[in-house]
Amino acid sequence: MHVVIAPIRREQADTWIAMRGRLGPEWFVTRIEGFVREYFQTGRIDGLRHVVLLAARSDGTPVGFAEVSLRDFAEGCAAGPVGYLEGWFVEDHARRSGIGGALVAAAERWAAEQGCTEFASDAELSNPAGLEAHLALGFDPVCDIRCFRKSIRS
Repeated sequence: MHVVIAPIRREQADTWIAMRGRLGPEWFVTRIEGFVREYFQTGRIDGLRHVVLLAARSDGTPVGFAEVSLRDFAEGCAAGPVGYLEGWFVEDHARRSGIGGALVAAAERWAAEQGCTEFASDAELSNPAGLEAHLALGFDPVCDIRCFRKSIRS
């Protein structure tokens, strides 16, 4: 399947919101409208510089996206800035067709253009398909962590 990958345009925001809703995580999805607004106003999401790349078939039908940030640090990386694959999604019917790999390659090119020499990502341990996809695209695992949170009162 031939796709065109390009930075998302404001008029495609609803497509991004819908796909992100299927990707998750819930904490991000509940705040997506604010993140979308911030992205189109500043080029940032949650304060980090970003690009959102949209993959569409030649007829214009969107089939996936990649959200990429510039981070000062990422686990296993030596120096910043580090290109970071924050979100990566391909529609079910378009998976295993090379679109995910094409999105990651485009994300890596963007990161390199920003001066990055390393590219990082993460996947939930409970997401074997995501872990497998990262390995298939040449990512090296660098650590396994379990993150915790709790609410506190001041």
